[in-house]
Amino acid sequence: MLVDTLPFSLMVASDQRHEIQAAVVEMVEQTLNAKKLAMEAAVTTEDVKLGNLKASQGTVASKADEAEGAVTSQKDIVQSAKSVLAVATEAANACWTTLSDKRAEHKTLDANLARAQTEKSALESSFEEHFKPMKEGAAGAHYKGIEPHLKSIEIESSLLIALPSSCAKGKEHRGSFDLVVLEELEKAIIKKIEVLGQTVASETPASAEREVAIQASEKDYDEKKGKQKELAAEFEAAQKELTLREVALSSAKKAVVELQPQVDATTEVMDNAKSALTEFEAGTLAGFSAYRSATSASAEAAPAGA
Repeated sequence: MLVDTLPFSLMVASDQRHEIQAAVVEMVEQTLNAKKLAMEAAVTTEDVKLGNLKASQGTVASKADEAEGAVTSQKDIVQSAKSVLAVATEAANACWTTLSDKRAEHKTLDANLARAQTEKSALESSFEEHFKPMKEGAAGAHYKGIEPHLKSIEIESSLLIALPSSCAKGKEHRGSFDLVVLEELEKAIIKKIEVLGQTVASETPASAEREVAIQASEKDYDEKKGKQKELAAEFEAAQKELTLREVALSSAKKAVVELQPQVDATTEVMDNAKSALTEFEAGTLAGFSAYRSATSASAEAAPAGA
């Protein structure tokens, strides 16, 4: 109804309008002002929305920067932990090599000591059980008890060849050469027993010292290996933390990317709302205001001014 009657009301100068016409103009003015207020509210709403989005965008971008810094910082921590672990691993490996060498040496030398002890004991027994009776005059099988040891004692080859014959003779049948052979054999056996005794005497305490050294190396290795395991756990934890921070950074960057279309869309809506308001104020509202305020005097003056 207002739309139909409006032309007939606005075409009449404001000072010549009928009461009803004036009421129609006033109602239309209220309607247009209400529309203007609604359009201004729409612009304000979009402006606030855009401001909130930009604030969120700033917050998200800040979080992304913080996440980037956290990743960079954690990478340094991981690299440092890796370097420290490498040094600890090298130290533990070197310690293990030293310990292994000491164990191998100890095993070899202890085996030599055991052989020396066994050989000394066997040679002493053979000397008592076979050589002494044979020297006193017994003959026969005693040579067999001494024979296994002949390879390890130092005696001239010519005497060694004569030993079976000299040892087989009874005391009453031995000549001067036989006596020399037996005397040299006795010296060789006694010398070998002395040498073996010296070896046992020197290697027994040396074996105990090696045991102490090995125990110290084992303790050192256990400490270094324990430290290596501790640092390995720290390195693994640092890597896991780096993974978590990289995930957080990826999420933060994704949030920044996903927020931009919303900012662009809201900016477009706000710009359109502002344009619509500007067009409304410059067009419909300005034209209405001009007709609403026109008087008969201004209408008469217009042709003269033209």
